[in-house]
Amino acid sequence: MSEATHTSGPNLTIADLKARLRLDEAWRLLGLPGEPGKCCKSPFRPEERHASFSVYAEGTRAKDHATGETFDVVDFIKHALDCDTAGAVRWMRERLGEVWQIPPPPKREPERKPKPWPAMRRGTAEELTALARLRALPVPAVRLADERGFLHFGEQWGRPFWSMTDQARRCAELRCMNGEPWPGFREVPARKAHCFGDKAWPLGLMEAEAFPNVLLVEGVGDFLAAHAIIDGEGRGADVAALCCLGAAVKLTPEVAQRLAGKRVRIIPQMDEPGQRAAKLWARSLRDAGARVDGFSLVGIHDEAGQPIKDLGDVFAKASEASLRLNPQLMEVCP
Repeated sequence: MSEATHTSGPNLTIADLKARLRLDEAWRLLGLPGEPGKCCKSPFRPEERHASFSVYAEGTRAKDHATGETFDVVDFIKHALDCDTAGAVRWMRERLGEVWQIPPPPKREPERKPKPWPAMRRGTAEELTALARLRALPVPAVRLADERGFLHFGEQWGRPFWSMTDQARRCAELRCMNGEPWPGFREVPARKAHCFGDKAWPLGLMEAEAFPNVLLVEGVGDFLAAHAIIDGEGRGADVAALCCLGAAVKLTPEVAQRLAGKRVRIIPQMDEPGQRAAKLWARSLRDAGARVDGFSLVGIHDEAGQPIKDLGDVFAKASEASLRLNPQLMEVCP
């Protein structure tokens, strides 16, 4: 908006009004939906799907590309209020008599473009075997995850990776094939995994809808390990694995409803966030009509006597003695 003058509202001429009030400022004062811009949705058709409106010339002009109409600020107000020129001028004088300066539009954070997904492909027999060795899992278990379409491989930032995603392709998590963390870059610290897409999406949800029983775990390491339980018990025909990518993931009513009527066994991680998440997941699933139970890893230790923290560690680190004391771990949903 131009610099304020001491001319009172009722004495402002139409030229004064146009100089004092831009079209994009009038948009906001009118409380119209949307946000003015060079390519935006029409404030007069908020239900439209695609942008068909332009505000240009430093906020002083607009065009409706759907109708071909063009507007200055007076025309725009007339259209918005369905009034004549006198009514639009009266509205402008009243507004400019009440305020000396139109508040500037709020600063908009620049939109963060989603990271482009890396190229991913199905694994070779050698890669499946290498991954089984890396995760201390039986090769048939890794093959089962591959057959169900969850496992993919590729190269990103010069490093071979293994990845888990599902048929929805809403998210994917990548880990290095050598078992090391991804190195840090600029402000991004080193990390064990990189996630692409919507991390709130439970991996395997669409696939699980076809099975009566579900093993729900946290993290892709446990997701892969869940297939070792399913394969080891010969339950590939009636048990699916489902993965929440972190304890912060919530099972919304819409998601939980897709598991209604199923038997869901939760094998949570042993830290406090994992235990808390398991209780929330169980509540959401029961509210939706699923039958839910869980299994605790309490009592399972590694060779040094330290507690096991998650299902992946059961296969990679658990001592044979502690597993013999907990045979029920391998009993998939009956």
